[in-house]
Amino acid sequence: MWYGFRVKVLPRTKFGNPILRAKAEKVPLSELKTKYFKNLIERMFYTMKQAHGIGLAAPQISKSIQLFVAQISPTKLRPNLKPLPKTIAINPKIIQQSKEMEEDWEGCLSCPTIRGKVPRHKKITVVYYDEFGEKQTVRLEGLQARLFQHEIDHLNGNVYVDRMKDMKSLMTLSEFEERILKKRKK
Repeated sequence: MWYGFRVKVLPRTKFGNPILRAKAEKVPLSELKTKYFKNLIERMFYTMKQAHGIGLAAPQISKSIQLFVAQISPTKLRPNLKPLPKTIAINPKIIQQSKEMEEDWEGCLSCPTIRGKVPRHKKITVVYYDEFGEKQTVRLEGLQARLFQHEIDHLNGNVYVDRMKDMKSLMTLSEFEERILKKRKK
């Protein structure tokens, strides 16, 4: 359905653009049924997939609204990933988070050529509205929790480098692939 000919890749907002540093506006739930909003969601999923991402927030496509799309599937490199079905999160808010933190590598579709280690809460509870305007409350952990925190940061005007404790882990994608991914494959 969303891979139809009418769907096109949206231009992504790059690191340094002021929209990535602005707090996004709440989405009026009356907008969810509009053709424009449904098309936007389709195009966001398509753009995310074409960029090989697992999440995409509206500010990353120059829309300053509280919306992100996400989907996690196991990969050859990480076959044991807990999947996250196609998720549309509107006006999300973290309402609970564990004290326990976990540091892991992150990248971003707005600065796709770098990676860095970012501490995140290991478990979170999030409230958001889905594409039908239904309120959802989910408890997440691991990569799913990390993904939601990363995308919610975008809606609040933050990028992952803001959360890094040690900028020495920041590296180019090619160095990350050479130094980190090769070790994971062994």
